[in-house]
Amino acid sequence: MESGRQVIEPQPVSPPLLVLHGHWLMVLERDLRSSWPNEGCALLLGEPGRVQWVWPCLNAWRPADPQASTLSRRNRFSIDSAELVVAQRWCRDRQWQLLGAAHSHPTGPVTPSAEDLSWGWPGAVMLIRGYAPLAWGAWYLSGQQESLQPQVLTLQITGEGHLGK
Repeated sequence: MESGRQVIEPQPVSPPLLVLHGHWLMVLERDLRSSWPNEGCALLLGEPGRVQWVWPCLNAWRPADPQASTLSRRNRFSIDSAELVVAQRWCRDRQWQLLGAAHSHPTGPVTPSAEDLSWGWPGAVMLIRGYAPLAWGAWYLSGQQESLQPQVLTLQITGEGHLGK
């Protein structure tokens, strides 16, 4: 799009509100907790602003350097690229899109780490389940690919379904 002599590139925009049915919150809670003490992960699929499906994944992270003792699945996660491709194809069949990912921070805060930001893209949604303290963080990523910034995302839970029931 042009404005005068400036070329304005459209930016992917994530809405400041994410709607999630209570059922999917329970699926996320159980899936992410089952990976403890390691980080758990899942893909978030649906339409912009609305999670239609949660795709649980195995944490496929492996250290580049096996001697790096400070890095492990307890503080890193990765989604297998083949699983990512299958989930994206499944989305396309339903006219949905990959919105982002959910993962847990077993020992850290619910804010995205630099490593978390490195896998994201502008407009991606990120849900983080923290266990120390017990909390949820909801974020969308804004800015340019090489300098993404997490923005607080309001999480609206709909329908039936409460954790622990």
